[in-house]
Amino acid sequence: MTSPPPETTICSLSFPTPSILLVTLTRTKELNTIPNHGHWELERIWNWMDGNPDLLVGIFTGSGRAFCTGADLREWVKIPKEQKGLLPPTGFCGISMRHGKKPILAAVNGLAVGGGVEALINCDMVICSHSSVLSLPDVRVGLSLLGGTLPLLVRKIGRGRATDMVLTGRNVGAEEALRWGLVDRVVEDPVDEAVKIAKMIAENSPDGVWASREGIFLGLGEKGSFEAGKEFQSRYWAPFLREGKNSEEGIKAFVERRKPNWDRNWDKSKL
Repeated sequence: MTSPPPETTICSLSFPTPSILLVTLTRTKELNTIPNHGHWELERIWNWMDGNPDLLVGIFTGSGRAFCTGADLREWVKIPKEQKGLLPPTGFCGISMRHGKKPILAAVNGLAVGGGVEALINCDMVICSHSSVLSLPDVRVGLSLLGGTLPLLVRKIGRGRATDMVLTGRNVGAEEALRWGLVDRVVEDPVDEAVKIAKMIAENSPDGVWASREGIFLGLGEKGSFEAGKEFQSRYWAPFLREGKNSEEGIKAFVERRKPNWDRNWDKSKL
């Protein structure tokens, strides 16, 4: 039996379909800044999603006019110095340094500032509204990014654009971020679009999605593309996908022209 969801104080949990988890930050008046305990709360939520075989995709968004505007600096002035910037192993919002087992889509509905941008940088896809504004103004308050995503930002958009965004702290609009490759789609309703994409992902073989996502992560590493490709073949193809029930079911369903009946309790020993 699947465990109940963790208790929440900074967000709400909903389920657009039984296989999709929608996490919405609810600190609307605070523009969805994250207090210290919020990072651990979100980490528990994502870990719960990863351990729930019925949940296949997560969506992360914010209420009101902000997606997430970073750390709660008003809290920082009241807490001891050693507590400032403390993050769980998975980073800001439990996402910025997360590897995880299942994809998370960012549905950016407005302002994304500081740690909010760090969280979306490491999401599997980023869908923005036309009015979204992204910024990394940490240098303006004597800080740098806390969540560990500067190297990933450089890989996504290049050194020059990362320098432009990080060292100036200026605002970047959704269309400019799209041209840079920092976001993937710009639409009228990012949550609605994210749900559509999540449904498409959830229709596929769960172990196929997991293995393919692992292969994408290999592409972010230091190995060359051919070396990483060979590693993917040796780790996931023959010993895992080829021998799994879902590859057999998927091919059979294709030949029989029907929808596959995926096994969600596939062998997770390689996770």
